[in-house]
Amino acid sequence: MVPEESPTPIHQDEVLAPRAPWSFLSAALPGGFTRWGWGLMVGWMLVLLGPALGWAGHLRRAAGWSALPAHWGESLSARDAWELVVNGGLQHRLTNSPTVHLFGLGLVIVLWCGWRMQAERAGLEARLGSWLLGALDTVLIGFLPLGLVALLVDFLLVKAWGSGLDALGWVAFFGRPLVWMALVAALNLQWWICRLGRAAGPKRGYRRHLADSFLGLWNHPIQWGLLTVGGVALRALLPFLVLLLAWRLGGGTTFRVWLFVLLQLVVTAGNGWLMGWLLRATALFWRHADLVHTELIMLEESVRETV
Repeated sequence: MVPEESPTPIHQDEVLAPRAPWSFLSAALPGGFTRWGWGLMVGWMLVLLGPALGWAGHLRRAAGWSALPAHWGESLSARDAWELVVNGGLQHRLTNSPTVHLFGLGLVIVLWCGWRMQAERAGLEARLGSWLLGALDTVLIGFLPLGLVALLVDFLLVKAWGSGLDALGWVAFFGRPLVWMALVAALNLQWWICRLGRAAGPKRGYRRHLADSFLGLWNHPIQWGLLTVGGVALRALLPFLVLLLAWRLGGGTTFRVWLFVLLQLVVTAGNGWLMGWLLRATALFWRHADLVHTELIMLEESVRETV
């Protein structure tokens, strides 16, 4: 009698074997320059640079150049700042319409293009309902655990600040803002996973959807954590380097000022591409996890039928 060949365990199947987030980074590299990728980069430019340029124009109209230095980019004295705010009437209207509208328009473009890019890579339909309900799921399962982790790390950094050691003080100085930026990025990551699950439709009920979304993040805390913190640090470092260059060289001429603006545009577009890369990697990770979950459901149903 020939013994029956035992089925291959699911964890030994190359297609269905568990995979961590880092394994999808190389596969997620293509796709950054599609229409949604360009939309993401343009949206980031509007969010970060649109308000700055709009406010600069507002400042010019409010102050009439009377309190500005001879050249853009030079430092303002305390007297200049007082002239701008009090005598220039800036205290009555700190922002103008383009400043607010450009920021709002850019934010909408970033959020929607990011969702369309991610859903397309996961093979799903990008619906507004899934986008909104995914945000609600994030409030339910993401705010408390991620907030507690951020508070704990911030508490430890405060203790390091008060230790009296210069090295730990510098770590706390740069680390505390990074912690809260990473918290926002981690909440975004949880939202991305939740909305993909919503778009696919809960296969085993709403509670199971929440559990799968929660575990999608917390089953790989180190890799997701490094991607989140590293991504935030890199996206903050690049604009800071441009500002540092502008600070060192100064803006004594119009050419230099526009050169720094162009550099910031390039860096901002690069940050948009980096975010799109993480969006695509998350979509590929979720699609693989969903494939594994679907296979497990089929195995469970086949076992019930045989029993």
